[in-house]
Amino acid sequence: MSKESTELALDDAFNILSNSRRRYILYYLYTRDEPATIEELASQIAAWENDIPVDDLDDTARRRVYVSLYQTHLPKLDDFGIAVYDRDEGTVRLTEKAEEIVRYLPVERRETPQFTWYYVVLTAGAVIALLGTAFGLPPFAVVPGTLIALAFAIALLALVVYQYALTRRSEDDDLMKLEDLE
Repeated sequence: MSKESTELALDDAFNILSNSRRRYILYYLYTRDEPATIEELASQIAAWENDIPVDDLDDTARRRVYVSLYQTHLPKLDDFGIAVYDRDEGTVRLTEKAEEIVRYLPVERRETPQFTWYYVVLTAGAVIALLGTAFGLPPFAVVPGTLIALAFAIALLALVVYQYALTRRSEDDDLMKLEDLE
């Protein structure tokens, strides 16, 4: 790749990143890792810009952002090949080329544990313990059913608390990263 084409790509990247709404679009789509509707984007960006929850937005703030996304920012991302903007469907998704731009943002793709498997294993263990207790199978015949139930209840509570703590920490991290995008 020649120096001139690299500079042009870098200029394009900075052109794209020069606007906070485009940075918000990239951040939102990149951290979600799935397409979004223009309505979702407009609502979330308006909430971030006004520093309020999405539920507290008024239609004027939402509409103002929607119009700028629809007319300016999404077509620009589409023109540069960073996103696929389907006007008919009203959806937007990032392309692989977005990786070239997102690296300039304070964004990390988050690897979240799949808690579904933890719950499946815990449930399977509880069912096995229940059946073992009901049929008097060792070692469940020796331990009272109440203690087994208590152990699984404590394990379930610990898992729920752990999942909640991870979710809260991830939300706090997202807020700090959003401040860096402004």
